[in-house]
Amino acid sequence: MAPSLHKTQAHSHWTQQATMSAKSPDESPGDASRRDRAAIAAQACQTCRSRKSKCDEQRPKCGLCTRLNVDCVYREPQPTKKDKTLVHILNVLERVESKVDRLGLPLSQVQELSSSSHKEEPSLSAPITAWNNVEDDTRQHNRRQETYFPPDLVSASSHLTAAHKILVWPAVFLLLTNARVPGINDVHHIMQTGTPWFTHLELQKHSMPLPSRNMPSPVQRPSVPSHSFTLGIAGLTADKIRQMADAYFDTFNVIHPILDRESFFSDIIVPVIRGGYEDRDVQACLAMLVLALGSIALEGVSGAPISDSQTNSTSGLRGGSVEEPPGLEIFNEARRRLGFVMHTCTLENVQIYLLQATYFEACARHMDFWRSCAAASMSFQVYIRCERIDWSSPKADLIKRVYWTCILNEDLYHLELDLPRTGIYTLEDQIPLPSFSQTHKSSSSSSSSSSSSSADNGELSNYHYHFLAMIALRRLLARIHASLHSDENAKAESSEDYDGPPIHLIKELARQLESWRTYLPQALQWSDADMHCYPNISPLARRHPSPLFTIEENSDPHSHRHNLDIVTGHLRTRFYYARYMIYRPFVFKALHFPELMTADDASYCALAMQSVCMWPLAMWPCKGRKRLVPHLFTWTQNFLGILLLMRMTSESECLRKICEERVNTRDMQMTVGLMLDWIGDMRLVDGIAAWSWGLLEALFKGWR
Repeated sequence: MAPSLHKTQAHSHWTQQATMSAKSPDESPGDASRRDRAAIAAQACQTCRSRKSKCDEQRPKCGLCTRLNVDCVYREPQPTKKDKTLVHILNVLERVESKVDRLGLPLSQVQELSSSSHKEEPSLSAPITAWNNVEDDTRQHNRRQETYFPPDLVSASSHLTAAHKILVWPAVFLLLTNARVPGINDVHHIMQTGTPWFTHLELQKHSMPLPSRNMPSPVQRPSVPSHSFTLGIAGLTADKIRQMADAYFDTFNVIHPILDRESFFSDIIVPVIRGGYEDRDVQACLAMLVLALGSIALEGVSGAPISDSQTNSTSGLRGGSVEEPPGLEIFNEARRRLGFVMHTCTLENVQIYLLQATYFEACARHMDFWRSCAAASMSFQVYIRCERIDWSSPKADLIKRVYWTCILNEDLYHLELDLPRTGIYTLEDQIPLPSFSQTHKSSSSSSSSSSSSSADNGELSNYHYHFLAMIALRRLLARIHASLHSDENAKAESSEDYDGPPIHLIKELARQLESWRTYLPQALQWSDADMHCYPNISPLARRHPSPLFTIEENSDPHSHRHNLDIVTGHLRTRFYYARYMIYRPFVFKALHFPELMTADDASYCALAMQSVCMWPLAMWPCKGRKRLVPHLFTWTQNFLGILLLMRMTSESECLRKICEERVNTRDMQMTVGLMLDWIGDMRLVDGIAAWSWGLLEALFKGWR
């Protein structure tokens, strides 16, 4: 339904454009006056054009450029249809003339001319020096773009993801300008550069790799082969190794179940405890990455918070320090051994890259996370094309889980940071969903597993449903972004040719989202009224009397069984994020076209604002265990956009009235505090959060 609707809208749009551009021989005076006004409107300055705002066309500076104190540049009038024909002829003659001039030149001189002309073209890989120079000449910049960049590269370089588009909404930009926030000049560059500007922030934040102590390699005797863990985990006892492995499987592997617990303990950990592996053993690298993540799982819950002298709040980043996260020594040894096994394209190789990516994301090193995920996806594509797989075998089920983990990671960093995808999604129709049949077997078959691995299999299956539910929700999220927030379908949040939100499409997406929640397994279901309550894991058990998610820190510092808080909070928050993205176009309408708002529009706008309130993942206990929260990079930038919309309730009369009448005011106030706390905490390790904090601190003075 959605694709056909888009085609119909696109067809009608272009038909309308063609009709308006065609000159009728018997046009009325009104038609002529409208055409004159269109010609005048074409004289809007470049600044107003870039912001898609109305220009008052004052000379030498329009009103907006005067307020912003920037150069006001008017583009020369567009030629008429006849003029364009003449321009085309002149351009062709100019190209022919240049070729005629080169006919008499030696070949070497022609090559020199060609190479010099190529050097003039800006390179996409060159450093973007415009980020460091706010006062670039607007006329020269636009002329350079029009001269050298083809249209597709221009649009690609200025692409903004849905999370970042709020910054350049005209009403929000006006708020930032009037408030004179410290980052207002950066917003100018964001409009020109797009989401890659935020990627640049992350690259600057983590320009150096994770530190490594210069430890000497153990002395090797010629007659004795190397079968040790070297200095990385030499001091770990067998009990400690099992404890760390258990911690990994109870936390990270619940979110992304890429390893089988029983086979890991029996086939990898037991041999490790008995004698270790050689450097080139894949199992050694797997084991060390699991133990490094197990260290993060333990320290990320009970470790000391990272100190911050600039704030009195307790950090939710626990264990280690900003420079040296928990388990770093083991992780570095795993990275060293990765060099001996990275040449392969096996299932274990893909798992190694995914484990490495998980560790990087727990340290908020988002670009390292992306690189590791991309390596995993590329290795998987080679592996799946070269292997003959029996899809009913236990190993095949593990392959399915690994594949869908790659898909979940890749979709999110593409949608949120516009980082390139590898093409692994093209295999989506070929690889079934996992059944977790192997993990449903009795844990008593493995004598090496610890007591925590003998949990009730019925309870464990509920957590497997979380993974399957996220796969289904991921498809709907991708559909929402493609239908409402992509560059091709962003009319609902654009002032240019504004035609309002696509009501029928939004209703259909909302229906699909509610159907997703309705058909969840009973143990995962919840309603809006009990979004902060414990899930009903067992039908026979009584519901927990106290809420699972709270504003204040819970007195119980211990981790929930099988990462219950993180898994539940992640699933529910993703649902409310999806609902917010569906109805967000109505918030845009309330801010920019309040006179067009209907009663239904106001209800949808209120639903969008209510959907961003009191997200479980931003509350305790999740906020105090940030190292265990999956995909940290997605939340900070979405919190930034949500906080800007909250701030707009004091600027827009229409939005303020809607929220006062239809949205819980206390929920909004609590949400502002929770999300500000999150960004203030994450700025220690996150480049986007550090920049966002400077913007928000000025906007929310006196709000808390």
